[in-house]
Amino acid sequence: MSDAQSVWHLDGGRAMTLAGGAEARRLAVARGRVWLTLSGTTDQPAEDKWLEAGEAVALAAGQTAVLEAWPAADFELLVPPCSASASRGLFGGRLFGG
Repeated sequence: MSDAQSVWHLDGGRAMTLAGGAEARRLAVARGRVWLTLSGTTDQPAEDKWLEAGEAVALAAGQTAVLEAWPAADFELLVPPCSASASRGLFGGRLFGG
């Protein structure tokens, strides 16, 4: 696979915030279901949506996402290869934020 990949597990009833990244990313649900709240961009308003296993959503550069698992979920966060620069670390120190 050409993208840098991370697989994350989220227990049921738990929420996780993915801070906006410098590059566009792709969030894909591998197992379970998540309730996703996306921050707005200059082109689109904020939105809430369900994602089932096998579904994915594109995250624009700078866009924040809040996920909650129903009941539990595994998801992948795919980032462009340039984000995996050894000098910055895999996520440039900005994956998760509050």
